[in-house]
Amino acid sequence: MYSTIKSIQLLTALLKKYNINKLVLSPGGSDIPIIHSLENDDFFECHSVVDERSAVYYGIGLAQQTKSPVACICTSGTAVSNYLPGMTEAFYQDVPIVAITADKDPYRLNQLMLQKTQQVNIFESVTKKSVNLPVVRGGNDRWYCERLINEALSELDHHGTGPVHINIPIVENSAVYDCENLPQVRKINRISPDMPSEKWRKYAERLSKYKKILVIAGQNNCFSEDDRACVEKFFEKYNCLISVEHMSNLKCKGCLMTYPLSECSMQGMFGELCPDLIISFGNNIASYKLKPMIKAHKEKFVHWQIDTAGRIRDFSDKLTDVFECTPQYFFNCFAENAPQNSKNDMTYYNMWNDDIKMLDYSSNLPFSNMYVAKKLAEIIPDRSVLHLAILSSTRTMQFFDLKPNVKVYSNIGALGIDGCMSSFFGQASATDELAFCVVGDLSFFYDMNSAGIRGIKNNVRIILLNNGGGSEFHFFMGKEKIPTINQYICAEHHKGAKGWIESLGYDYYSATTKEEVDNIIPTLAEESDRPIFVEIFTDMEEDAKLINRLFHDNRMKFGGMKLKMMEKAKSILSPSQIQKAKKLLKK
Repeated sequence: MYSTIKSIQLLTALLKKYNINKLVLSPGGSDIPIIHSLENDDFFECHSVVDERSAVYYGIGLAQQTKSPVACICTSGTAVSNYLPGMTEAFYQDVPIVAITADKDPYRLNQLMLQKTQQVNIFESVTKKSVNLPVVRGGNDRWYCERLINEALSELDHHGTGPVHINIPIVENSAVYDCENLPQVRKINRISPDMPSEKWRKYAERLSKYKKILVIAGQNNCFSEDDRACVEKFFEKYNCLISVEHMSNLKCKGCLMTYPLSECSMQGMFGELCPDLIISFGNNIASYKLKPMIKAHKEKFVHWQIDTAGRIRDFSDKLTDVFECTPQYFFNCFAENAPQNSKNDMTYYNMWNDDIKMLDYSSNLPFSNMYVAKKLAEIIPDRSVLHLAILSSTRTMQFFDLKPNVKVYSNIGALGIDGCMSSFFGQASATDELAFCVVGDLSFFYDMNSAGIRGIKNNVRIILLNNGGGSEFHFFMGKEKIPTINQYICAEHHKGAKGWIESLGYDYYSATTKEEVDNIIPTLAEESDRPIFVEIFTDMEEDAKLINRLFHDNRMKFGGMKLKMMEKAKSILSPSQIQKAKKLLKK
């Protein structure tokens, strides 16, 4: 029987998944539920060493002789401190030791609680990885705990061997052992190029059996022609599509701009588009809705990730395999190892593409940020640089196609408003091509001093969308929910950039109508002796209403077409399934 404490159950199950069965146990009060859960399982080989300082050294000798990882478990307080000499020795000898330290209630640190000392990161300088497990009460707690244990245990032999630390707060009933079966857990596997080619071939066989493969290309800075060719070869061999955004900087056969569809879709209508395999690579994506829609259907797919550094980045809550290689290596290897006659039947690609074609978000646009984005997309020359400041700027430009070799940047890694302009000027300084920055007013005024950096070139084109505040908050909240939203949340203002920008030597233009936008925007693609700054004044509340209306209209149109298809398919769908779809549309 195992302890009822969920974090201990997860740890026990994952120790078994990683085949770590040799344990060095030291007595104490806090670690009782850990030790008793482990000693009750015949999988584990237990060694008793009372002195914690000696215990880790004992574990080192055991690990060296057996050439396998060893877990050392101790109670809280100074017992943990006594692990430090042995952990230091293990670190400098590259010995795979798992230090598992029981802890007290994390809320009681420095509150005169017996045996409650600072144990988090106590071995940080002499471990490859150190994690502090949460108290598991809800679904996210479990996912987080499972992920942290995977991160620690997978680091034991990642780029060389060495010790790791797992700290477990014990705050629940430590005297109950009525759990008969351990929970099902995910071991997150790491696959590298130096693994046997047979293992890669087995993955290729698995890959060929999936019918709906969604390849998600996150933010990337560079793709060579060879990279694109590898992606295209992969696309031709497997039933997939490559989901891209502008910041993916990837345009080739198989790519679809999925952002408009994911943002306009209803979660309940995503079911048929849900993949059975996700392959992700690159950094963050700008879409707010794709990840939640994926998570809502996580029981239907598995998730593979390509990461050159082998990092675990589990945005789907379902990551199972990390391929520690470049995207080029991954796509080329799987294209070459595809089973004979393997070919993309285009069914899944066409499902997405047909739904994308249903959308209409660019006709009859009124004067707005969306209208400006449409006009900009039409005139930005090929090979230009485009920097999109966060939120509204990244959203509006995603709805319009750019020329194939426009290089797109955005600070969506941490999604802060503080350095968009500064990053753009650095990018513009390193090219002789035209460089465009689309920025909102709060982001601009936050970083406006960067406009005065020395040496700004005449290739700079800044488009300031000044709608008098943070329209983003009207987009998903609005005055209906928070009547005072403009004052503090949106930080409503009446500032303009004209005086400051003209004093710095820019050519300055402004627009307040569609006609003025139509006249000014084309000049941005022309040569100029000075950097150009265009300030376009819109209304934040009207902008938010327009975006919400476009999204709503497309959801209704999209949902309506889907419903008609369902009605035609009555022979396939049950009446209850059709009724469920109708309820979703009413919502």
